[in-house]
Formats: sequence, C-alpha cells, structure tokens
Amino acid sequence: MLAAKNGIVFREKLMRGEIGYNIIKTAHGKEKFDMIVMGSRGRSSAKEIFFGSTSNYVIHISKIPVVIVK
Repeated sequence: MLAAKNGIVFREKLMRGEIGYNIIKTAHGKEKFDMIVMGSRGRSSAKEIFFGSTSNYVIHISKIPVVIVK
C-alpha cells in the first residue's frame, strides 16, 4: 500500500456505546494518535440539533487535529 510505504499507518477499531466519547478515549489513550479522520453523515441542521453530532463533539473535545470528510 502506498501510504504504508511512506510511513503512514492506519488503524481501525470497532466499538459500541457513545461513539464520540469512544473516539476521543481511543485517540487520547495509550497509543497516541496524530490525527482523527472521520466522516460526516450530512444531516440537516434540525436533525443535528435533535440527535447531536458526533463529529461536532469530537472537533470540540479533541486535543489533536480532526479532519471531517464529507
């Protein structure tokens, strides 16, 4: 893989529960991550207010850079 040849390592992990909290806990845990990359579901603003936004939570809580991919 081209990324691995250039020293870029990707990790994935399946988890249950409060997603935003789990992302922050994992990224700031034992293994220090350089960046969080996550997708945006593209909900309307009304639904986002009602359901909350995982990406919005992670952006505001994270101590490392967060990239949101739409």
